[in-house]
Amino acid sequence: MPAYISLSVEFSRYELDYDTVKMLKSYLDYAGLRFKCGVNESENESIEEINDWNQKKLEDNYTLGYTDHRSNNYKQACFEYGGFSEIRGYFINGAPTEKEFKFTLVFPEEEVVNEDGSYKADAVQKLKDFARILWVMPQIRTIQTEREESEGITPENEILTGVKPSACPFAIVSQKMFGMLKAEDYDAETINAGGVIIVPKGIVIR
Repeated sequence: MPAYISLSVEFSRYELDYDTVKMLKSYLDYAGLRFKCGVNESENESIEEINDWNQKKLEDNYTLGYTDHRSNNYKQACFEYGGFSEIRGYFINGAPTEKEFKFTLVFPEEEVVNEDGSYKADAVQKLKDFARILWVMPQIRTIQTEREESEGITPENEILTGVKPSACPFAIVSQKMFGMLKAEDYDAETINAGGVIIVPKGIVIR
């Protein structure tokens, strides 16, 4: 996949349940994400088979070791949404901290970012509409976006101390978390389920 921009959903391992992955799928479906196919060894598997594998891996608290073959890792899938040419989704355990895991969707950067570094308004709106629906899932702690060269998303516990979340071009945090940030640094919109969509003031969307 070429240069990408990602949307990551942060979960706490303390809230992992037996049907977390299945529940996430229902919210992804409702938000308009459509399963296309599996990736690599899972190319011919159904989304149910992929999700069952990933659920078991999360329950086992599995993290790919240096000597482990990639076939032991969490299974990835390709999706369709909003006319983007390619979307890939995958889980990473132990991220952003060892007590957390995240589900990440990656999109081609050139379909979200203009050549001058500003963001494409239509693409950003599609991602915000998608994230707004996804946020309603109770287990979700944050939703953050980042460019490929970014250093990763910011853990919820750090945001609660005032550390900025990754918002390239936006993030969704709880009202409590937003209260710990400098409000003047963001354009903010309150949404359902106690969430706030924030866009850093330096971000240009057109």
